[in-house]
Amino acid sequence: MTRPIAATTTGIFFASLLAFSVPPAPAAGEAPVASVTGGSIRGVLDSSLPGGGVFKGIPFAQPPVRNLRWREPQPVQPWKGIRDAGRVSASCIQPALGTGRFLTPLAERYGTRYNHTPIEISEDCLYLNVWAPQWPAKTALPVMVWIHGGSNVIGSGGENGYDGAALARKGIVVVTLNYRLGVLGFFAHPELTRESPHHASGNYGLLDQLAALQWVQQNITQFGGDPKRVTVFGESAGSINTGLLLCSPLSVGLFQRAILESGPVLSLAHHPAALEKGERFGESVARSLGAPANLLKLRDSSPETVVKAAREASTSGADPGFVLDGWCLREPPAKIFAEGRQLPVDLMIGNNGREISVFRGPSSSESANRGLAGDSIKETIRIFYGGSASLVTGLFVINNALGRTESADGWINDVVCACPAMAMSLLHGGTGHPAYVYQFLRSIPGKGQPTLGSFHSLELPYVFGTFRKPAWNWLPFEPLDYTLGESIMGYWTNFAKTGNPNGPKLPNWPAFEIASQASMEFTQQGQAQARAKSRPAFCDLDVEALKVRLK
Repeated sequence: MTRPIAATTTGIFFASLLAFSVPPAPAAGEAPVASVTGGSIRGVLDSSLPGGGVFKGIPFAQPPVRNLRWREPQPVQPWKGIRDAGRVSASCIQPALGTGRFLTPLAERYGTRYNHTPIEISEDCLYLNVWAPQWPAKTALPVMVWIHGGSNVIGSGGENGYDGAALARKGIVVVTLNYRLGVLGFFAHPELTRESPHHASGNYGLLDQLAALQWVQQNITQFGGDPKRVTVFGESAGSINTGLLLCSPLSVGLFQRAILESGPVLSLAHHPAALEKGERFGESVARSLGAPANLLKLRDSSPETVVKAAREASTSGADPGFVLDGWCLREPPAKIFAEGRQLPVDLMIGNNGREISVFRGPSSSESANRGLAGDSIKETIRIFYGGSASLVTGLFVINNALGRTESADGWINDVVCACPAMAMSLLHGGTGHPAYVYQFLRSIPGKGQPTLGSFHSLELPYVFGTFRKPAWNWLPFEPLDYTLGESIMGYWTNFAKTGNPNGPKLPNWPAFEIASQASMEFTQQGQAQARAKSRPAFCDLDVEALKVRLK
């Protein structure tokens, strides 16, 4: 068996050779060429990044197909000649609409259309993209590595909404990546556990992210990046994954900063399940495929068949997703944060004003009340609201019964995002590393504003400066949105450069501390302003009490 990326030493040796080589200066107008693990690649000169180079579809692991399905990512096999790196790779296996499933109904609420472009999907999908602001590289620049969202079942790093050119123009080397999704990325089974040298199975999507970060450590100097100044940032599931990486022993030394957007790892339903629970679901999937203990047959089955079997199995028992596999994830994140054992990195974390509004359908009251009865949300309320838990729950029931959807959305925001984010910040600050909290409250005027408000993922075009890309050009942005976007990109890239988001011509953003409890608000009026005492009503941020309740 080939050894996993995490265990290789030859790759590290090869990286040390690359670190001392400098790409030759290309002739004017000549496509940029770089040497990376596996061989040489040719990127493109992009008019959106003057003086820089863009490289897409770079392999960071072998295709996880056939015998490599449900194995940790394996080292790239070398190729001859110069490999084309001018276009993004296929997305990992997912529903045909991809993120169109999410964006199409939002555009409809605004009375317009999201122009969805059909996506190419494949199991052969472990590739990443790099935007290098200088070509050839002149100085070592900070690096930002993006982990996309999509509930770990849809999305890719190659989407136009994640174009890295605008961030790169601010002096950042930007990396976006793919990782295995759904049942092909998060699948545990007793036979997989038995064959693993680590006696672990389940978290292959997380291992892909770690493999991409290892690739960054080994290769990013070729693109002018500094491997000692790497910021991992992600949104939604990508944020949760980033939080899980903060708690994984396999992440040590791979990044120095983290930005979590709309997905605190201590929040509702984000507690990794036991490995045994994941294995039971895996056995259910295998039975649907007629291969209860036959890995060969499981791996020979088409990805479409496997996805269908997982869908069938989920009707009788929920797919737990990531699990405490004993190797990648060894302890619950809540316990790790309570004991201050997460990675010692600089932290930025925040959420939008009405995250839940995008998930509210015609039967929203019923679905919300069913969710309220779940053990996970009750536990979240107990942890973060302490003695006020019953009062907080009562307020939600009243607001929901009276049809006050904005009030109910705000309540869910506090429970699922704001309180856990602030708790994480206080616990992290206690380890001697700063944490910065934000609230994104801008909403876009138009038909959809009353029901959507500052909805889940709306901050993304501001973070990437992709207002005019097809992912977001259906929204009626105003001039102030472009100005706010410049401020947000300034804060994000300053943080990547120094660990502190503050910089010239930007309002001061104080670190989150127990005394001031200050966060940065990106307001409805398009301003950036710090607000002290930003803790949501009732949210209990007693640090010592939190530690007890989290353990």
